[in-house]
Amino acid sequence: MKRLSILLSIFLIIVISGCIDDNGTVTVSTKDGVAITDLSFDHSPVYGKDNVVLRLEVQNVGGSRAELKKIQVYGVDFGSSGGDWIIRGNGLRELDKSFIQANLPSGGDLYQPDPVIEIEGATDYYEWKLRAPSGVTSETDYDFRVRVEYNYNTTYSGIIRVIDDNYLQSLNEEERQKLYSSGGIVSSELTNGPISVIPFSGRHFIIDPTDLGDRIMKFKIENVGKGYPYICDVGLGCEQDDTNAKKYYLRTSIVGDIISCNEQEMKLSSGESHILYCTFMPSKVGSFTNKVDKQFQIIFEYSYYIDGSSPVTVKPTY
Repeated sequence: MKRLSILLSIFLIIVISGCIDDNGTVTVSTKDGVAITDLSFDHSPVYGKDNVVLRLEVQNVGGSRAELKKIQVYGVDFGSSGGDWIIRGNGLRELDKSFIQANLPSGGDLYQPDPVIEIEGATDYYEWKLRAPSGVTSETDYDFRVRVEYNYNTTYSGIIRVIDDNYLQSLNEEERQKLYSSGGIVSSELTNGPISVIPFSGRHFIIDPTDLGDRIMKFKIENVGKGYPYICDVGLGCEQDDTNAKKYYLRTSIVGDIISCNEQEMKLSSGESHILYCTFMPSKVGSFTNKVDKQFQIIFEYSYYIDGSSPVTVKPTY
């Protein structure tokens, strides 16, 4: 088992609860882990000196349990001067006035939805009590932004059909081409979330008893979510919100002894992909007649973050 490192950038969010929506369906996403399902103010319009509440709702809509790490509100100045938003509670103000941070519950795991038994993914709710700036003299636009960070994992489970070269020749052309195009993988399952895994075509699964040397096996890894996976590097200041202080990657582990994956680095912005090179080891397959199916898993562990925004216009009080 080896570790795979993958560089990236990310924005994100999470939730705790459990219910079914009005039409009896369960919210499940193939491209998101934690999603921001609501970010809004409690009333509109907003005037200077108004007491307002900014509300956030997040939900785990993917296929794995999520661990909430951090939620921050930024994009405006917080303080006590005429142009600042005044914090009335439920936030931790930073010294540079640039953001406030939610007080997260301990053990903040958000369980994933289960469509089979009709259980929604966990939902969590947060709110920040604020007072609008008192010094506005004309309509002023503000853009409140929220960043949510969480831990997540994506598991690719596959069955590779290892075939004796002589037996392969007995198959018809259509059967052979189907195996070539799938890289010998006859069945696979991927947990829902922001990371996609697709096997590449190849002939590595064909074994000649006279040649049991290792072969290259490739997978396309794509960030299909709206944010970025990341993990802090030791000594880089993980608590800083400067993205330059974070190192972005996926950590990979393997279940099964027929493949291994070397350490690699790749930067995956939203929509970007990278090739994961692994090693298929025929010598680990053991003896068989004609064909044998072997199971394996690739588990990607990562932190992920996404951003949301809620613009608001503050009108002057005359």
